[in-house]
Amino acid sequence: MLEISRSDVVGTELMEYPAEDRFIKLPVSPYLDLLGIKPIASQISVINAINNPKYRFICGALSRRQGKTYIANIIGQLTVLIPGSHVLLMSPNYSLSQISFDLQRNLIKHFDLEVIRDNAKDRVIELSNNSTIRMGSINQVDSVVGRSYDLIIFDEAALTDGREAFNVALRPTLDKQNSKALFISTPRGRNNWFAEFFYRGFNDEFPEWISIKATYHENPRLSEDDISEAKKSMSTAEFAQEYLADFNTYEGQVWNFDYENCTTNTDQFKPEGMDVFAGLDVGYKDPTAFCVIAYDWDSQLYYVVDEYIDAERTTEQHALEIQKLIDKWDIDYIYIDSAAQQTRFDFAQNYDISTINAKKSVLDGIAHVANIVDNNKLLVSQKCENTLECLDQYQWDPNPNLLREKPKHDRFSHMSDALRYALYSFEISAGTF
Repeated sequence: MLEISRSDVVGTELMEYPAEDRFIKLPVSPYLDLLGIKPIASQISVINAINNPKYRFICGALSRRQGKTYIANIIGQLTVLIPGSHVLLMSPNYSLSQISFDLQRNLIKHFDLEVIRDNAKDRVIELSNNSTIRMGSINQVDSVVGRSYDLIIFDEAALTDGREAFNVALRPTLDKQNSKALFISTPRGRNNWFAEFFYRGFNDEFPEWISIKATYHENPRLSEDDISEAKKSMSTAEFAQEYLADFNTYEGQVWNFDYENCTTNTDQFKPEGMDVFAGLDVGYKDPTAFCVIAYDWDSQLYYVVDEYIDAERTTEQHALEIQKLIDKWDIDYIYIDSAAQQTRFDFAQNYDISTINAKKSVLDGIAHVANIVDNNKLLVSQKCENTLECLDQYQWDPNPNLLREKPKHDRFSHMSDALRYALYSFEISAGTF
């Protein structure tokens, strides 16, 4: 099934736009013919959305076997064939960026284009027409800023958290009148930056955004045997995600969090008569996460009202940000990771921030949070994006050799730990249950 959020873009055939209006100035069909490519519906839709002058931001939620990376690279090269054009291809990590780098080299070789610079270390190619195509990764975004781009492509966007990289570092580089961004990926859950950007395409408040969703049905080259084998080797949730481009939750999700019923607007929220407390997970190379919660004794509801998370900052910088939240919410208790005694000492001695050692039984703490979530006793502010993301995508470690169940240690675990420290420790300390 193919779904396109705006009615003026189709997936049946390549649309013709006046040369002065369309983004890709060169004719697309002859180029594809030279490559021997007959584009499928999802690829046609992406090309048409890119070329439509109304849309600057294109999100493609495409299932496996749709040729996502290939068509993104083709669009990138078609762009740099125009003199003085600059394209940035972002990948989740260094190894995945190598795929795009090799594809660009192959395309350049196929058309015998003249290259004046091919830097494998920096992964930048400069053509004789003064155009450049550069590869980058989310974790090294600083290395690709400081220049203007005609097109930025985020390949496999859902595999990493690129919200800040785009909003802060890269969106200002799209400073030309017709510059565009393409976000393309198989979905990875509902509460992440890619899902957020995807749904903008269906929102009239974001008229420059368009979104495309395509399932395996759009690839006629997939056989029934391929699909049958995929269904046998995957769980129902995995198949829905990978082959139906479903924004479902991950297999192995720790908490059964219902986004629709568990989010709230806290713009006018005042925790009068409530206990306000926080959980603090201290990171060194990992992020430090701080989660602020208000407990309503009458309704027995927990409200996650604020958060802070950041990495590679000094103790002083963390303390200053946390103090702002203490002052804002009049926080009564802060439950800190009991392994972070140096930070606890520094906070007390140097910044007058008092903390309490958290109760750290991982499985008991997870079970306690799960009970709160399952009974619809947890409401999370829409502004707490990191908390919402961790509630949705915190997973059990699938390693079959583990002697006992444990959650995965990844980017979702830090705020999850802070949330667990707060809720579980408060329950034990205050005897709310």
